[in-house]
Amino acid sequence: MLQDICLSFGASPVLNGAEIGVSPRERICLVGTNGSGKSTLLKLAAGIIAPDSGTRFLQPTATLRYLPQEPDLSGFQTVLDYVVNGLDNEADVYRARSFLDRLGLAATKSTDHLSGGELRRAGLAGVLAAAPDVLLLDEPTTPLDVATIEWMENELDELHAAIVVISHDRRLLESVARSIVWLHNGRTSRLDRSFSQFEAWRDEVLE
Repeated sequence: MLQDICLSFGASPVLNGAEIGVSPRERICLVGTNGSGKSTLLKLAAGIIAPDSGTRFLQPTATLRYLPQEPDLSGFQTVLDYVVNGLDNEADVYRARSFLDRLGLAATKSTDHLSGGELRRAGLAGVLAAAPDVLLLDEPTTPLDVATIEWMENELDELHAAIVVISHDRRLLESVARSIVWLHNGRTSRLDRSFSQFEAWRDEVLE
């Protein structure tokens, strides 16, 4: 998906040869310290921003959905209007309504003055209803309650999608991730093991 990505903001380099490769139904967590560029790398993977150099590739027939930390519902009158935007057929719209119902969010609710949790629930309903081939999630559990997080984990487990997730929720990462991409000093390293083994591996690399 991303190869040899370099990006600077002004004179400050953020990424220097970073890479992420995603195969069908892979489950990857993207980890790194705060400010290391994780969200930026996910935006590059989503095609929202462009790198200074490097390659982004997505199979022409593959669908991709991206859940940012703060979904933007401006321009949509109701939550349902936002969630069904870009969906292909009536089955997807039915799924969207079903997800909103399970997430406790009224389809007819105005997008004005939604709380952070409601914004995140609307964003989740949209990306899950689309049932994409590749799903990119940036801090999907903030600020959701435990019951909603558990529901989301079950939905992700059943989804036939490759998933790349950024999260501070250790429980989510241990539940979802099967591989780790570690972003450190602008470069990425990969460990094809569970998240529970990441810290010991990282410490060995740093030593």
